[in-house]
Amino acid sequence: MKQIQHTTRKAVLVEVIRPKDREIREEAFEEFRLLVETLGIEIVAETSQVIKDINYAFFIGKGKLEETKQIVKLLEADFVFIDATLTYLQLRNLSKEIGVPCVDRPHLIIMIFSMRAKSSEGKLQVELTQLKMRLPEIVHNEINLDQQTGSEMGLKGPGERRTELKRRYIDSRIKSLETHLKEIKKHREERRKRRKKSNIPIVAIAGYTNSGKSTLLNVLTGADSYVENMLFATLDTLIRETEISEGFKVIFTDTIGFIRDLPPALIYAFHSTLEEILDSWLILHVVDSSDENFGKKIEVVEETLKELGSEDIPRLLVFNKMDKLNPDSANFIKNAYKEAVFISALRKEGLEDLKKKIHEILEKSLIKVKLFIPYEAGNILGQVYDLANVIWKQDEENGTTLYVEGLLDNVNKFKDYFVFK
Repeated sequence: MKQIQHTTRKAVLVEVIRPKDREIREEAFEEFRLLVETLGIEIVAETSQVIKDINYAFFIGKGKLEETKQIVKLLEADFVFIDATLTYLQLRNLSKEIGVPCVDRPHLIIMIFSMRAKSSEGKLQVELTQLKMRLPEIVHNEINLDQQTGSEMGLKGPGERRTELKRRYIDSRIKSLETHLKEIKKHREERRKRRKKSNIPIVAIAGYTNSGKSTLLNVLTGADSYVENMLFATLDTLIRETEISEGFKVIFTDTIGFIRDLPPALIYAFHSTLEEILDSWLILHVVDSSDENFGKKIEVVEETLKELGSEDIPRLLVFNKMDKLNPDSANFIKNAYKEAVFISALRKEGLEDLKKKIHEILEKSLIKVKLFIPYEAGNILGQVYDLANVIWKQDEENGTTLYVEGLLDNVNKFKDYFVFK
C-alpha cells in the first residue's frame, strides 16, 4: 500500500492485475490515476490485487475487500475507484460493504464526460449514456424485488411498483433524448453537406486524449478553443476555416480524444461526432512525443479510426510536444518516423513545415479538368456543382463546358465527360 497526502475529496485506488497483462499494467494504471485526478479528487492510497478468478459478488477477493474497507475507514476516503469493469451487482455490493461509493473504469469515464461536456449535444449524449448504463441496474433491482416483495395472488408489492415507474421514466427519457439527438444529427449532416459542397479541403485532427489537438487547432487557425492539460479537456467537435498558404483554404476539425478501453456505450454516443472524420481529405494523427508509451497509444488511435471506417483517408503523423524531449530522444523519434512532422504547438515550433506538408498532400488529392456536359445530360450539372469547385463555365451550342477543381475521387465520377484538348 502506498499512502499519499490528504485533500478535501479523497479516493482509494484498487489496481486489478491479470497475470497475462502484467507488462502493460503500470502504464495503464498511471492513466487510471490521471483519470481520477481529472475529477479534482486526490488519491490518498493505492492497493492492488492479482485476480485469476473473479468473485461473483464483489469482483475482488474477500481479503482485499476487508483491506480496502480498513484503508477507507483509516484515511476517511470518500470514494473507491477500481481499474476494471464490474457488474452493477458487484458495484452495489462493494459500495454497501465498504460504506462509500465504489466506481469502476467505465463509470469513472462517464463522470469525466459529464463534467467536461459543454455543448447541449455533448450534455445530451452523456445523459443518454448514463441512462442506458443505469437501466440494467434497474432491471436487476426489479429481479431482486420480485423475490423480496412479491405478494399473494401474484400482485406487485410497493417496491416493484416504484421500480417499474422508475424504469418507465428512464425508457421515456431515453426515447426523448434519442429523438432530440437525431434532430441535432440531421442539422449537422446538413452543415457537413454544405462544407463538402464548398470543396474546401477538410483536415481532421485526431489523437489520443491530451496529445495537444486543441492547442494545435488554435495555433493553426487563430481559434480560441478550450485547452487544459487534462484528459478529455474537450468533448465537442470544433470546426475552423483558415488559409495555410496564400489563397489555399483548409477546414480543420478537432474531435474528442481517444483512449484505450473506452466504454462501448460512450463510443456509440459520440459516434456521430466522430463521423466528421469520415468527410476529411486528410487526418492529422497527433502524438504526444513526450509520452514514453506513445507507440501503444498510436495503435489505439489507429484501431479506433479503422473501426470508424477511415482506412482509405490519408494520414500524417504529427509528433507534438517535441520541446519536452532531449536531443537524443528527439533524434531517435525522427529517425524512426521519417515521414512524420515534428512540432511544438505550445511554442509554435515546426508549424510552417506542417502547413507545407499538409499543402503538398492535399494538392495531390486535387485535380483540375475541363468537362463538356451535353444538354441531354443536363442532370449531371447539379452533381458537378455538388462535388467539385467550378472555376468557370461556358454555355455552347450542344452543351456546357466547365473547368473544375475537386477531390480526385469526386472528379473521376465525371471521367466520361473529360475534355483532353
